[in-house]
Amino acid sequence: MTEQNRTSGQWPPGHCPRLQHALELIGGRWTGSILLAVLAGARRFSDIRMAVPGVSDRMLCDRLRRLEAEGLLERHAEKDPSLVGYDPTEAGQALVPMLRALADWTTRWSSGSEHEPDTRPDQ
Repeated sequence: MTEQNRTSGQWPPGHCPRLQHALELIGGRWTGSILLAVLAGARRFSDIRMAVPGVSDRMLCDRLRRLEAEGLLERHAEKDPSLVGYDPTEAGQALVPMLRALADWTTRWSSGSEHEPDTRPDQ
């Protein structure tokens, strides 16, 4: 029996490419923090920017577009085009248990100072 089968059961066929895609999406610089901010209630661009210190406007815009393209966020505009907001989709909401589990994992296993996030502003 392989280590994979002993620790987590049989993996579904094709899991590697899909899992890798998900990890790259959520693990991209700022992406997880931006998604968490929206899931926590930040809906407008300015609110998200304040909830994620250090992210540049350009990077935030890029990441929001990517999350929207991946079907995790839905963009909506008011009559005033400067009032754009984002809501999590059903797929985005489905990530909440995984993100909570990851947060629990980091609380238990992360040693802290050597894994501090990079909060330098983007160039």
